[in-house]
Amino acid sequence: MIKLGMLGMWHSHADGIVRQVAEHPDEFALVGFYDPDPAVVAEKRRKWEPLIPNFRVFERPEQLLSEQLEGVVVESRVYENLSLARLALESGRPVMLEKPAGVRMDEFRALVDLAQRKHLHVQMIYLFRYMSAVQELLRQARAGSLGQIYAFRARLPKDLKSYDHYVDELGRYKGGIFFEMAGHVVDLMVALLGKPLSVTPFMAHHHGGPGTFVDNGVAVFGFERAWGIIEVPALEVAPHARRIEVYGTAGACSIPHLGSGHLANKNIQPIEIYQAGAADWQVKELPAATLQIADLRQFAAVVKERATPDFTTAHDLIVQEALLASCGMA
Repeated sequence: MIKLGMLGMWHSHADGIVRQVAEHPDEFALVGFYDPDPAVVAEKRRKWEPLIPNFRVFERPEQLLSEQLEGVVVESRVYENLSLARLALESGRPVMLEKPAGVRMDEFRALVDLAQRKHLHVQMIYLFRYMSAVQELLRQARAGSLGQIYAFRARLPKDLKSYDHYVDELGRYKGGIFFEMAGHVVDLMVALLGKPLSVTPFMAHHHGGPGTFVDNGVAVFGFERAWGIIEVPALEVAPHARRIEVYGTAGACSIPHLGSGHLANKNIQPIEIYQAGAADWQVKELPAATLQIADLRQFAAVVKERATPDFTTAHDLIVQEALLASCGMA
């Protein structure tokens, strides 16, 4: 078992982490929680106290960090997360850090430098990494089945009916909805293609009258021998419109419905695969992986067993730099 603390309780992904800890008590324990907002604490206490034995919330982060912890999960608001992660690292604890990695590149670099000086692991939480279809896509690419990848395209829309909520929650960030969502697929694009040589953002406010909130963002990433195109609107009315397409000189893969932790997801996740010379695309139906348990197990393996991380710190730095550039937040 690995004993964890949670600094920040606000983020929507924190619910999934808590559920997975509760469902795997032989592997994980949440020793305690902290959040600076009493309203957030009250809401999450109502939801989580029935799930977590000896549920405890501490008034200050230092109090939680004085407990016997082997790792810390950081799940506050994005602009608060790096300061909380720094407190955890300074206390000698490795960190699972919610995406994106803050709002300033220099602050994230300083956090990584601190972790490296202290020989501590920092693991980003990107929800799509361990989805069944995503893992198959990465396997196909790494096996060379796609040949030279020349195009990556991803679309991650958010529902129009929740538009006002996104404005309230994300209006403080220059990149708006794109900053919130694009990191998921920048993460996968970088895993496939490496560091982009150029980033060209097209961030716009397209809903209603005049405004500054980025509700329809597109970014084009240039690589030596490929293009990457990522689209994130907050204007979606069509269902099942989250997708990834990857095209290469020997084949192609398409994930027609990424799903998410809060959307209705089928038990089977399809991926469409084409090999050069075949008569048509083939559909491979994979059992849908339970979200977030793989992230927790990866963290435990690195921290307790010194396993090699699936995604390196160098990778995470490239992802964050590319994300901020694509939002005009570099």
